[in-house]
Amino acid sequence: MKQIIDLPKGSYISEIEPFRSTGIPTNSIIHKEVTGCGITTFEIQYALHNSIIILPNVPVIKDKVALHNKEYPKQEILGVHKGIDVHDIQVYLLKDVRFKKILTTPEGFTKIVKAFDGELESMYKDYFLLFDECERIITDVAYRGKIAAPIEYFFKFQHKALVSATTLPFSDVRFKDFKYYVIRPDYDHSQPLTLVSTNNVLSSLKLRIDQLQSDHVCIFINSTNGIYAITETLGVKSDSKAYCSQDSVVKLMEKRYMHASNELRAKEMVKHNLFTSRYYSAIDIKLDYKPDVFIVSDIYFAPHSIIDPHTEAIQIAGRFRKGINTLTHITNFNPLMEVKTQDEAKSYLMGCLDTYEHIQELYNKESHKGRRDSYRFFVKESPLASFFNDGIRNSFMIDNDLNEERVKGYYLAKENLQEAYNDVSNHFTLTFEDESYPVGDDDMYVLNHKETKVEKAKHVAHLLQRYTAKPGHYILFLSEAIQEQKNILTRRYPLVAEAVRLVGVDHLDKVGYDTDVLKKVIRDANTTNLIRRLAPFVQARFAQHTFTSEKEIIDRLCAVYAEQKVAMRLFASHILKWFNGRRTTEGGINGYKLFDRVEFT
Repeated sequence: MKQIIDLPKGSYISEIEPFRSTGIPTNSIIHKEVTGCGITTFEIQYALHNSIIILPNVPVIKDKVALHNKEYPKQEILGVHKGIDVHDIQVYLLKDVRFKKILTTPEGFTKIVKAFDGELESMYKDYFLLFDECERIITDVAYRGKIAAPIEYFFKFQHKALVSATTLPFSDVRFKDFKYYVIRPDYDHSQPLTLVSTNNVLSSLKLRIDQLQSDHVCIFINSTNGIYAITETLGVKSDSKAYCSQDSVVKLMEKRYMHASNELRAKEMVKHNLFTSRYYSAIDIKLDYKPDVFIVSDIYFAPHSIIDPHTEAIQIAGRFRKGINTLTHITNFNPLMEVKTQDEAKSYLMGCLDTYEHIQELYNKESHKGRRDSYRFFVKESPLASFFNDGIRNSFMIDNDLNEERVKGYYLAKENLQEAYNDVSNHFTLTFEDESYPVGDDDMYVLNHKETKVEKAKHVAHLLQRYTAKPGHYILFLSEAIQEQKNILTRRYPLVAEAVRLVGVDHLDKVGYDTDVLKKVIRDANTTNLIRRLAPFVQARFAQHTFTSEKEIIDRLCAVYAEQKVAMRLFASHILKWFNGRRTTEGGINGYKLFDRVEFT
């Protein structure tokens, strides 16, 4: 069942029915089409009962607890996270607070269960359980298994609900009788979004940030390596700050990036701020200004940075309570990526799970130690084991697998992602831009996967050759960005870059790309160029069709070398580099008969 509830502009949940009169309906899934309409706040401040509220991560909890307890000290609420143990929860439960409100991460929920040890039935009866940002049970469960742990307790509560601005459908049959509420604004709440299709994510990002000249930039990318690459490419390491998990803080420190934190304080934000998925949802970022917001996805180098327009894009756009100035999603695409349709993905996964269950059954029945150990290895070590809880299929892992295939499919082609954004046109008014650079992320991906030095050198040489203006390529307009790309390749592969500059790719393709060959090519080319440069100076000092002694040749060449600052060992025979001639002796004096000058074109 689905019920549509209109939300007037500027209103909150506490001001509309049925919430104002009866609170959040139990056994419900609430889809709010706009973030920040106050459901969590309603449950904390206005709901006249005890509550346990599950939120996706610690920063959200700390922020809400600190703000509430400061404004309403007599209605103290408790946040459960690292540093808060079972005893702290038990102490809070004994406090003289009329309605207990406990905020926790999914992982921290087990502490609450332990705090109610022996009185779980009282918890199930007397507390309303609200699971906020509920789609993350599906999106995060593959790498954050405990996020689904509270669900087994969830269904035992008499009063319970799930809520999000970006709900996803659950396949768990226990939700079949839940009522579905949609809180729909009765006004246009869409915001402009520019979708940039590019073959070079960092160059496109740099271009737009340079063009904006913004004082407040917020970049969302779910990759610590991506954060480091962005700050390097933009040259803003000292004027940037990354907000991520503590593990990511450590990883960035190992790269000597020292401006990372696992706690967000709006007043400490700088000009360039970067966020991982830890900050995609739930948390309110309250600023005195409207930032320029960039969502960055890189299917090649940071596969986890792809985002779903139906969920994460909406959540990111809703983080800023005072709004945003501009919103841009920059991404590349990989048409060769292996992606299954939803039917294919489901059929494939069911086949895998059927096989696992069959082997599990053989393992349970087997008495022969060798065969049992073989079965045991598969049952315990297979990645499929994570799809089961106590032998029962984990519906959230199944939902996660199918959901990941769906989102990956958007990044096969720009048309797919554009269509996905069009599906949520009530949230975004889309503008589409397409960019093409001479060297793209796919080229660099291929380079990084070349196995030998020779293969890498050849690939780099051909990439460098592309830095020539061609119709249809952005190189015609973005010389600074293109030069920076070229500089990066040149710094990483100086020997190849120098050889390409001196003799070109065609010649290198003939002689090869072995390191010794490249060194010889460079040495020979430099010698040829030096001879060509010195030609007018040397040829001006000697007459054609004359005999010149070796001593005189050396004296004159020595003078030229000194004037032109050439540090090279000198021999009389060098004269044949600039004149046709032969060595001879006249009147007992050794020298060279010089004929005509060598022509240099």
